[in-house]
Formats: sequence, structure tokens, C-alpha cells
Amino acid sequence: MRRERFPWAAALLIAGGVLALDQATKAWVLRTMPGAPPLTVIPGFFDVIFSRNTGGVFGLFAGPPSAARRALFTAATAAALALLAVLLHRWGRESRLALTALALVSGGAVGNLIDRLRFGSVVDFIDWHWRSYHWYTFNVADAAITSGAALLLLHSFLAERATGADGDEPPRVLPGG
Repeated sequence: MRRERFPWAAALLIAGGVLALDQATKAWVLRTMPGAPPLTVIPGFFDVIFSRNTGGVFGLFAGPPSAARRALFTAATAAALALLAVLLHRWGRESRLALTALALVSGGAVGNLIDRLRFGSVVDFIDWHWRSYHWYTFNVADAAITSGAALLLLHSFLAERATGADGDEPPRVLPGG
């Protein structure tokens, strides 16, 4: 039986696509939005604005820029990327769903890491809201990370269901899923 090679090319293509789209949209926002009023895309629902996040996910631990916060988030992202590489190596051959999910998270993490290293903060610009109720402002990298995390949950659920109700079978990953 021929051993299937690890699909690094597919993972790099997905992660690279996320990274390119993320950096291109942030470059556009940095060029056009600082000091400009919000750009309304869908009135009462979706605007493009310029924002910087010095904190972590959902702005946790945000505050004035500091070397300590920058080092903490950089180290946390590096550790997460190392874990993602291990998981990608472990699950990437077995499931296209897991490979896609991990590549989305990886591409998004690298995109936000680049911002932290360049600016000490992450450029955010997507403002979803319902009237005056606003969700956290985010970017393409954040959307990829969230989508990848949701796909990982789906992968876990599907793999769990494939083991059967008695739980005696060893865990299996559905082919191609």
C-alpha cells in the first residue's frame, strides 16, 4: 500500500491565501481609512472603520502599547503556530476538513502576528452591528481563525460520531472529511 504524502502544498496554499487577503485588506485600510469617517457598506449593519487592537482576542488585555504585551502576544502566537504545525502533521493526511481548518487558523495567526511585529497592534476594520449594538471590530485574519476553529469543532464532532455510540472502537477520521 502506498503511503499518502503529507499535503503541505494544500495547507500552504490555503494559509497563504488567507495571509495574502488579510495583508492586502489591511494595507488598503491603512492607506485609506485613518482619519476618515466610517465607510458604510450596509446601513445599520456593516461598516468599514479603522481600529487598532493592542489586546488579544476580543480586545482582552488591551491597553496602551507596551513591550511586555507585545512580547506576550508574540510568544503566545508562536506557541500556537507550533501546536498547529503538530496538529496539521498529525491530522492533515487523514482529513481534508481538519487540514482546511488548521490552515485557516494558521494563515490568520500569521497575519495578525505580522501586524503585532510591525505595529505593536493588530489592524481591525470590519464593524458588524445591529443599529447601535456593535460586535467586536475584526479583520480577515480573525474571520479565518474563527472559521477554522468552527471547522475543527465540526471535525471533532464528525470523528466522534464515527466511533459509534459504545465508544469501544478506536477513534476514526472520516475519509475526506
